[in-house]
Amino acid sequence: MKAMSGLRFIQKIALLAIFTAAFVLPFFNLPAASAAQTGLSAQTGDYFQNLQNQQNALRTQIKEKEETLKKLQEQEKNLNNQIKTAQKKETTLKNQINQFDQRIQKLAVDIEITETKISQHQLRIRELNLEIKRSEEIIQRNKKNLAELVRTIQSYDHANLLEILLRNKNFSDFLSQTERVQQLQRETQKRLEEIKLAKLKLGGEKTETESEKAELERLTQELDGQKAAAENQKTEKKNLFKITKNQEKNYQKLLSQVEKQQLEIQQGILDLEDKLRFAIDPSKIPAPRPGVLNWPQKGVMSQGYGPTSQTGFTNDAYKFHNGIDVVGGFGTPVRAAKEGVIKATGDNGKYAYGRWIAIEHENGLTTLYGHLSSQIAKPGQKVAVGQIIGYEGSTGFSTGSHLHFTVYATSTFRTEDRWFGLLPLGGSINPLNYL
Repeated sequence: MKAMSGLRFIQKIALLAIFTAAFVLPFFNLPAASAAQTGLSAQTGDYFQNLQNQQNALRTQIKEKEETLKKLQEQEKNLNNQIKTAQKKETTLKNQINQFDQRIQKLAVDIEITETKISQHQLRIRELNLEIKRSEEIIQRNKKNLAELVRTIQSYDHANLLEILLRNKNFSDFLSQTERVQQLQRETQKRLEEIKLAKLKLGGEKTETESEKAELERLTQELDGQKAAAENQKTEKKNLFKITKNQEKNYQKLLSQVEKQQLEIQQGILDLEDKLRFAIDPSKIPAPRPGVLNWPQKGVMSQGYGPTSQTGFTNDAYKFHNGIDVVGGFGTPVRAAKEGVIKATGDNGKYAYGRWIAIEHENGLTTLYGHLSSQIAKPGQKVAVGQIIGYEGSTGFSTGSHLHFTVYATSTFRTEDRWFGLLPLGGSINPLNYL
C-alpha cells in the first residue's frame, strides 16, 4: 500500500508539471514549452498587449491634460493679480465694469481648469478599469486552468507502476524527470502566490476607482458652483448697466445711496450683536484651543476680529468687526470649517454679507461665510469638514474680494427677514480662538 501511495504521489507531480507548462506558465510570460502551447500563448499575449496599448494611450492623454492645467493655472494667477490691482483703483463706473469683466474672465479660466481636472479623472477611471480587467482576466484564466489540472490528476489517479516506468527509457531518466517535476511544482507554488498578489492588487485598484469617482463627483459640483458664480457676475454687470444707463453721474449717485444704506444696516447689526455677545453661555461652547475649526479657505487674513480701531478698517458706523477676513482670490473655494448642517443661506444683495451660508455644528458653534460669489450648499444639507460650500466673492458690504468668516455661539444665533434679505445675527466669538 505504501509503495502504491508513493507511486500515485510521483504520478500526480508529473501530471502537475505537464499541465503547469501547458496552461499556467504561458500567462506569466514563461518561455514557450511546445508547439501546442504557442497558439494559446500568442492569443493571451495579444489580449494583454491590447490592454497595455489602451492604457498607454490613456496615460498620454492624462499627461497632456497636466500640461494644459499648468498653462491655465498660470493664466489664473495673472488674472488674480489684475483683479487685485483693479480693486485699488478709483471707484468709477468704468473701473467697476472692468472688474466685472476680469472676474468673468477669471471664472472662465476656473471653469476650464475644473473641466480639465474632470477629464483627467475620467481618463484615470478608464485606465483603472483596464487594470481591473487585466487583473480579473489573469485570475480567472488561471483558476480555470488549475481546475482543469486537478480534474486531470484525478482521472489518472489509478495509473500503475508499469505505465509510469514504460514512459522512461531507464530508471535514471525516471529520477531526472521526477526532479524536474519537483522543480516545476515549486515554480507553480510561486505562481500561485503571484495570483494571490494579483487579487490584492485588484482590491487596491477597485478602492482607487471608488476614490476617483468620489473626486469626480466633487469636481462636478465645483463646476456647477463656478458656472453659477460666472452667471451671477454677468447678471450684476447687466443690472448695473440698466440702472446707471452707462452714465458715470448715475453710478456715483447710486454708489452714494448704497453706501449710506450699508452704513445704516451695519450700525443696526452692531447694536444687536453687542447685546447678543453678552448672552453667550461659556458652558455651551468649546474652550478656546487651536484645531476646533479648520481654516475655511486658503489665503491671507486681511482683517482680524474686534474693534475696527484695532483691526485697521474704520468708518462712521462700522466700529466692530464680528469675524475675520481672508483673501484668497476671487472664486477661491470656500470650505466648511467643521462638519455640520447648513442652518441657513441668504442673499443680502449689496448689503451686509451679500451671499452667505451658516453652518450649525454639534459643538455649540455656528459658522458664517459671507460675501460669496456663489453658494452650492442648501439649507438642511449635511456637510463634511473641508467640503466646498461656495466661492469667494465681493457681494454685500465689501470693498474687494474676500471671505468674511464669523463664529457664533449657536444658542444666540438667529435670522431675521429684512427688506434686503434674510439677515444672520448672533453673539460672535473670535474665530482665532478655534482656528
